[in-house]
Amino acid sequence: MFTPSVLLSSFSYMIELLPFHLLAYYSFRGQFRFPLRVVLSVNGFFLSVQFFLYSYQYSTGGDIRTLDILVALISMITYLAFVKADIGKLLFIYTLVVDYTMIVRGIAIFLEIRFFMESGETYYLLDTPFKTLLRMIPFVITSPFMLIFLNITKERVLQTHAPQLWRTVWLIPAHTSFIVLLFTWDLNMIHVSGLAFLLARVCLLITIFIVYYVLVSSLKSLKLQGEAEERARNQEQIMAMQRAQYSMLQKQMEETRHARHDLKQHLNVIQGCLESGDVAQLKDYITKYGQKLSALSPRTYCSNYAVDAVIRHYGERAQEHGIRFDSHIVFPSQLWIDEPDICILFSNLLENAVDACIAEPGESPFIRIRTRVAGERAISITVDNSCLNPPVMKDGFFLSSKHSGKGTGTISIRNIAAQYNGIVDFKYKSGVFYASVFLNPYT
Repeated sequence: MFTPSVLLSSFSYMIELLPFHLLAYYSFRGQFRFPLRVVLSVNGFFLSVQFFLYSYQYSTGGDIRTLDILVALISMITYLAFVKADIGKLLFIYTLVVDYTMIVRGIAIFLEIRFFMESGETYYLLDTPFKTLLRMIPFVITSPFMLIFLNITKERVLQTHAPQLWRTVWLIPAHTSFIVLLFTWDLNMIHVSGLAFLLARVCLLITIFIVYYVLVSSLKSLKLQGEAEERARNQEQIMAMQRAQYSMLQKQMEETRHARHDLKQHLNVIQGCLESGDVAQLKDYITKYGQKLSALSPRTYCSNYAVDAVIRHYGERAQEHGIRFDSHIVFPSQLWIDEPDICILFSNLLENAVDACIAEPGESPFIRIRTRVAGERAISITVDNSCLNPPVMKDGFFLSSKHSGKGTGTISIRNIAAQYNGIVDFKYKSGVFYASVFLNPYT
């Protein structure tokens, strides 16, 4: 049954299909849910089964079109299982690859029947190795351009956070492909050699690229809109802190006025102690009065007033909830980072830390801040905080504990770091969450 010619033809046919499957994986290299050896092993197993099924179909003269659909479905399922990204986004990318496969193979089949077959000759998809590999020529010619377009699309797709969009948008090209496949399913020579078949596949090509171009262009607008919303949210956050600081300053000013008003009475008490010679009472009174004056003076965390106000705000929140707040902050003599950006960065880091400590206080909740200067411009910032339970991650991003979806604070921190050629690292270990940011602004 499995003669050498059958095995060679089946192997050649798999070689024809394999590049299309690899194309879907290539853009996501390094983004697998499992080790590479697991991905290769499972795909190798399915390729072995696929090879056996194609050999059986070829030897019995059966139709392989239905088998092609089954193989495509299995390939899609393994792809969705192995690649670490949102399923809606993966379906959007995979549909693009499937459409490209249909277009290129349809054109290859048209050219093969039109120029390499005699009239009346029966056409088989699974044929001699020469004819099978001949159909790869359109793929070899077009794959570099497709790879460029696929990489651009993938980057735009992954950078856009729109869950409702990704759950449904892939259905547009998928339905278009289904309709075209439905009307060009028959591969008899009369049908395929006609211009209608070619036009259907070419129109699919044009439609798909128009759809994807419009969607990818829209993704850029969505990304810009998201960044604008993030900036507005950050500004509101800063304004809220400023209002809180203003209220605190008003309170302190009022207390200072009362203290000055009472100063005369304090001096009278001190004068009375001096006249009576009661040194012990005088020392006790001065000590208590000094403590009261110290309470009226707010703590200063760093030399930059704006950043100090942000840190002081969260330091007071921490103090209200019994959270130990430890800081050692050193800034360069000239700060090469825009104040709004550094304030937003500290605000997001400290808000996440304070909220985590309040939600899960434990026995001795703490927040520890450290900044170091590297060279003349670079700054290293670390914020560690106690956290009883590890944060939840999805697709490489932390999920928010305040709403459904990704945490906007950590995304904002990553965006600011990228703006200043920096890196961000978040990790959880033994009940402590570690956040590290390195900013390296250019001249």
